[in-house]
Amino acid sequence: MNILKKIKSPYNSFNKFWSYIISEMSYNFIWPVIQTYSSFWLVKYAGFSHANVGLAFSMMSLMGLISAPFFGYIGDKILEKKYLIQFIAVLSVLMGPFMEWFILPMKGNTYVMSILMGLVFGLVMNGGTGAIETYEQRISFVNGFEYSWVRSGVTITGFIAPIICGYLLSTVPKQFFWSLSITGFIFLIMVVFFVKHDESNLGVLHDEKHEKVNIHGILKSMSSKAFIIFVIFLLGTVPLSQIADQQVSNYFQTFLNNNQGVMLFSYSTTIQQILAFIGMLIIPAVIKKIGYRNGLVIMAFIMTIRLLLLSFATNWVIVAFAQILGGLYTPLWFICPMGYIFSVFNKNEFATIQSLSTVSAVQISQTIFSGVIGAGYDKLGFHTTYLILGVICGCFALFAAIFLVKGKNDVSQMNQ
Repeated sequence: MNILKKIKSPYNSFNKFWSYIISEMSYNFIWPVIQTYSSFWLVKYAGFSHANVGLAFSMMSLMGLISAPFFGYIGDKILEKKYLIQFIAVLSVLMGPFMEWFILPMKGNTYVMSILMGLVFGLVMNGGTGAIETYEQRISFVNGFEYSWVRSGVTITGFIAPIICGYLLSTVPKQFFWSLSITGFIFLIMVVFFVKHDESNLGVLHDEKHEKVNIHGILKSMSSKAFIIFVIFLLGTVPLSQIADQQVSNYFQTFLNNNQGVMLFSYSTTIQQILAFIGMLIIPAVIKKIGYRNGLVIMAFIMTIRLLLLSFATNWVIVAFAQILGGLYTPLWFICPMGYIFSVFNKNEFATIQSLSTVSAVQISQTIFSGVIGAGYDKLGFHTTYLILGVICGCFALFAAIFLVKGKNDVSQMNQ
């Protein structure tokens, strides 16, 4: 206890700092399970084609697109209150029973399975992530902690989860999704009993220079040049990289199709997350030097290089290296978009603008292209499909370098 007292507040408080990291770790276990490993599970154990997998991810994006603006607007209204994240936590606990007792018994009707699974997971994951991120971003101002350090919980999960997922897929594959119920329960306990904020510092959440969130103000922000350019940039970069991630595990299996291949892919993903974790610790200093706008541009070029590497891969080693390379852009994606929104737009509309751009705009692109790209894997092959994605992403990266506007406080740290 004496050691904790010497640590600067709030980093010596479980309720005001460490509980947020544990919440991040437990909730975000859903991302590696779904984004990286679910496609392998669905193809091998549920009888999905790659196109079915693409349809499921399209439905996830569609539900994220529908739910995110509502979550964002509600978040701007309730601010520090935990109603939204408590709702998401309860749904997270139900994911295991949903997959084993509802989805698997429908085996054979993969079209309906794809739609139902996509809609449910889209609500919890695609819609829920934005609500949780904006809540934590706000509370970072209230409690006075570095938001990127709390977000490092995602990367901690990222390098633990692949090992757990690889083991579960190799030993008890049918119970694979029950891991989400266990981590969801931990998340629920944290949110209900431990996550706290500094009641005396809630004034920092209000921007007195602007009106409180309202429909007219949101429509005005959405019609601004800064918002339109930002959304165009997002549409052509982040979704393509995320769609590529959906089936990298299956691509890896084309080079090494056995249980050893599953574990080797898990190891490469773990290394990726270790790299991302280190990046999350140093990203405040990096952003102070380069700014949020330049961080977004660099992120897009790293995504482009990674996609092109996948397209020209001739063995599993190159695919593994490309997977590891994702650890370089992850910290930039976690921090730069929200910092950019804070520096450019009305702070009172933060959650709504964030949900309309980094969530909804991304979901639109994923909804449109996940199924198309999934079919592309079947018809064109992985190499050609990844080449097309890489070229498109590179074009949008150049667009951002030329047109993305710079915010007034672009080089300042997020926790001012």
